[in-house]
Amino acid sequence: MPKRANVLGDIRAEHDQEMLELAFYETPDYRTLIESTDRPLVVGRRGTGKSALCYQLKKYWQKGSNTTAIEIIPEEDQVIGLRALFQVFGNKYNHIKAGARIAWKYAVLLEVAIRLLESHRLSRNDFNALVDHHTQKWRRLGKTIASRVRTLLTEKIQLGGSPETIIAGLAQSLQLSDLQNDLTQMVAKSRTSFILLIDQLDEGFDPDELGVGLVGGFVHAAVDVNSQVPGIQAYIFLRDNIFKALAQLDPDYSKNIEGRFLRLHWDEHQLFDLVCARLRVAFHLDADGNRKIWNRCTADDLQESSGFEKCLRLTLWRPRDVLSLLNEAFYIAQKQGRQTLILQDIESTAREISNTRLDDLFKEYVVIIPVLKPMTSAFRKGNPEITYKEATERLEYLFNDSAVVGAYQREFAILESPQEGIRTLYSVGFLGIKDSASSAFVFCHDGRRPAKEFQPQDKLLIHPCYWMAMDLTKTTLDAEEAAEIHDEYEVEIFSEAPEIRDRRISQLHGKLDKIPIGNEGAIEFEEWCLRAVRICFSGPLRNVELHPNKDAPQRRDVVASNQGEKGAWRRVLDDYKCRQVIFEVKNKLGIEPDEYRQMHSYLHDDYGRLGFIITRDKKPELYTGPELEWTRELFNKHRIVVIKLTATIFCSLLSKLRGSRRPDPCEHAINKLLDTYTRLYLSGAKLAKPS
Repeated sequence: MPKRANVLGDIRAEHDQEMLELAFYETPDYRTLIESTDRPLVVGRRGTGKSALCYQLKKYWQKGSNTTAIEIIPEEDQVIGLRALFQVFGNKYNHIKAGARIAWKYAVLLEVAIRLLESHRLSRNDFNALVDHHTQKWRRLGKTIASRVRTLLTEKIQLGGSPETIIAGLAQSLQLSDLQNDLTQMVAKSRTSFILLIDQLDEGFDPDELGVGLVGGFVHAAVDVNSQVPGIQAYIFLRDNIFKALAQLDPDYSKNIEGRFLRLHWDEHQLFDLVCARLRVAFHLDADGNRKIWNRCTADDLQESSGFEKCLRLTLWRPRDVLSLLNEAFYIAQKQGRQTLILQDIESTAREISNTRLDDLFKEYVVIIPVLKPMTSAFRKGNPEITYKEATERLEYLFNDSAVVGAYQREFAILESPQEGIRTLYSVGFLGIKDSASSAFVFCHDGRRPAKEFQPQDKLLIHPCYWMAMDLTKTTLDAEEAAEIHDEYEVEIFSEAPEIRDRRISQLHGKLDKIPIGNEGAIEFEEWCLRAVRICFSGPLRNVELHPNKDAPQRRDVVASNQGEKGAWRRVLDDYKCRQVIFEVKNKLGIEPDEYRQMHSYLHDDYGRLGFIITRDKKPELYTGPELEWTRELFNKHRIVVIKLTATIFCSLLSKLRGSRRPDPCEHAINKLLDTYTRLYLSGAKLAKPS
């Protein structure tokens, strides 16, 4: 047995070149890419072999005498630096993508021009003057493509204009159209094909509109070059979660991207062939057939394909998982002086692998599903197989626990129900559902969600690769159970990105326009305000619920318990003694004098001296008139503050919460309102009349 830890090769392609040279397994996906050009986007989850595929494709195309393969891997530090520069294109995805598209397209064309110059396939006379000028300047901008783009934008972008002006000016100053036309002629004259392999775009990636716009611009630039410049073909290797974000945000997805991607997927037979190809090289075996290769390297319960299945069920059916498991198992066997693997070797390393897989799940989805960790923790030390009813009961306790930290409370409010939490856990492959037709547990690992509604008696299963990390009552599968687990990419599901958080916020935002103003929509508006308050203020405000209005029992107001932990709500507690905060809900325009008197009657004891009234007005500002007069009278006579909120304020806050990772915009809004009332409305300052 070879005396090294990673006997089957390194799990990172950039450090696995020796094994890739000797034992690369040609999958159907690999053959598709070298035999056709209609799938330039290669999509896969972590560990599915994207970088290994990129490396092998480069090696394949470099063999051609008239083909030049160019590998482009942006550096993390340079991509992070680009984020600051791309902010000049504004905060709209379309603007960011348009600016990035121009910059990356220019970069790709000039990377090709540099290689064309270095190949000496054209004489200096054939090298177009415009292309030569840009090429020489491009080479001086830096040593890598990302650093060159960063320097280029620093020099070319004129600050102070609108995003639209900056974008139009950038394309013009780079002479992009003329450059493309001239380079197209030069490539044709050289009779050389250029293959661009663009990998690891997740380096420095943040899943916000700016980050997705940076990647989306690169994708569209590659699609442009493929269709507009004969002789240049670009391939982009994308992480699955980035691709999903692109599908959600990009309005041109169906036109330019849909149908042009290849999703990497591994089945049991492909993984078995991959492992056996590496075993043959690692142990210098000359046996015919993969079955014999596997049996030479294993013993007892690990023999035959059934033994390989026992290993596979502790993974997420990805090359990285399987190789990591077997590498560590062979290392344990080596330390014990054995030449073959036994089941105990696999079990000894499985817990560590299980912990790694769970950490990978959190890393991949924690930004778009911030409550993923506490939701999975609700299933610790239990049975891996439970009913849907039991699963929802576990999450229901979590959703209703007022002791949960504030940041999580907001996310639970966005998810709205334990049932939606279960669907979320299914969408990321943590839970599988038993199919009544086949009696198999079906798992989904690509972020899609089940089309069917779960029933209380439906059986769910935590994926076996997480069992040990979760300290469940079972940690292994018998053969019959293993046969009942299907890891599938294509099941009866509808395509929906896993950004459940943003989708739910958008739904609430859009629902407001459908609620009629007045008595007809009063109950619906109360429910809408309840959800809006829960989402915007959950954490500092807890136990948010509807409470009957004492003056109109058929109407309900929103009340919440103020924790007064910090920030604006601590200010509300300290300055106005509000332990219970009331939001009076008025599905109408304007606030009448009687409604101010009504609020006055509420504000005593735990309700303190401050209350909010939510209306359907378009503007929250107070102008000279009855509303301002009553606000000042209540304050001057009774030291009570009544703050006017509007549904439009909540809509604005909900929009800011979509994908937000910045300081809490809701906290900022309440602080600003308190300052405005203190400094302006309550100070006696003269105000303008409403326009």
